[in-house]
Amino acid sequence: MPQFQQIAVFQPLIFWSVLSFAILFFILKKFAFPPILSALDERDKKIRGDIEESEKLKQDVEEIKLSLEKKLKAAHEKAETIVQLAQDESKKLQEKTVQEAEAKVKQVQREAEQEIESSRNKLLQEIRGYTAALTIASAEKFLKKSLGDGDKKRLADESIEQVSRELKI
Repeated sequence: MPQFQQIAVFQPLIFWSVLSFAILFFILKKFAFPPILSALDERDKKIRGDIEESEKLKQDVEEIKLSLEKKLKAAHEKAETIVQLAQDESKKLQEKTVQEAEAKVKQVQREAEQEIESSRNKLLQEIRGYTAALTIASAEKFLKKSLGDGDKKRLADESIEQVSRELKI
């Protein structure tokens, strides 16, 4: 096998390659790897710290969100309570206004009924007076004589009663 016969030529080359790699590895291990590894460790620590900080901030945000939701819910409940109280107050005020209006209407109605009754009584008194005078005048003409005060009163009362019966008062 011809490819294995060339190993004798490459043996010193392989030896010096391995030796130079070992020296390079030793120098890198002694001087280059410690700063690189420490930089990698610092970067790893920084990344872990940032992740922990972001987790903490995420928890804080969640707590703030829950707190704000509770406050918002409480504000909505308070607003609903205020609206309900305003509606209740409005109903009470409306009922009070209706009751006052009804009371005023009843008062005006009573006053109108009293005024009508008063006018009716006054009118009936006038009618009685006119009826009595008319009856006396008719009776005087009919009898052709003048009646005394007692007779006038008696005839007036009888006439008023008769007119009242006819008018069904």
